[in-house]
Amino acid sequence: MFRIAVANDKGGVGKTTTAVMLATLLADKGPTLLIDADEKTASATEWAAAGPGLACTVIPVENLDATDLSPYTYLVFDTKAGEDAGDLLELSQAVDLLIVPTKPDALSLRALPKTLAPLIERGIKNYRVLITDVPPSPSTDGHEARAALMDLGVPVFSRDIRRASAFNKAALAGTRVRDVKGDQRAKLAHMDYELVLREVLA
Repeated sequence: MFRIAVANDKGGVGKTTTAVMLATLLADKGPTLLIDADEKTASATEWAAAGPGLACTVIPVENLDATDLSPYTYLVFDTKAGEDAGDLLELSQAVDLLIVPTKPDALSLRALPKTLAPLIERGIKNYRVLITDVPPSPSTDGHEARAALMDLGVPVFSRDIRRASAFNKAALAGTRVRDVKGDQRAKLAHMDYELVLREVLA
C-alpha cells in the first residue's frame, strides 16, 4: 500500500486540489482511498458529493479506524490547514511521501522554510514541495520560486501546477478536472498533475 499525505500549515495553497487530483489519477491504476482529514471544511468530501463523484473512494478521517484498508492499493490524506511542525513530522513518518504544496507568491515562500524546518533538521527525505497556482507567462513567479527553493536545498517537483479556473469548476461540479466541459485549459491542468504523478511513482 502506497501512502501519500498532502499538507502545509498555510491554507489556500492547493492542498485539497492536489489530494483530489492525485487520488483520481491513482484510481486509474488501482483502488484508491482519499481520507478527508480537514474536519472543519471537509472540502474533499464536498467535492466528491457535488456531482457524479470521483473515481476514488472518499471518507472523513473519523471513519478511518472503522474502514477496511485491505482492498486499497493507494491511500491519500488531505490534511487540514494549520498543521504545526510536529504534525508534519509525524505525517512524514506515517506515509511514503509527504507533498507540501505552495503558491509562488512572496508570503507563501517566506512561510515555507519555517514549515519545513523540522523535516530538514531531522533529516527527513520523503517530502517534496509542489508549486501550485502558477500564473501564465509573462509572469516568472513559478521559475523564481523554483530557483529560490532549490537554492535552499529544498526538494521540488520538476512540474508546476498552472493557475486554472477548471479546478474550481471541477469542485463545484463534483467531477474530475479532465471532465470539465467548455474549458480549454482543463485538459492542460489535468496534464500537470499527470506529470506530477509520474514523479510520485518513479
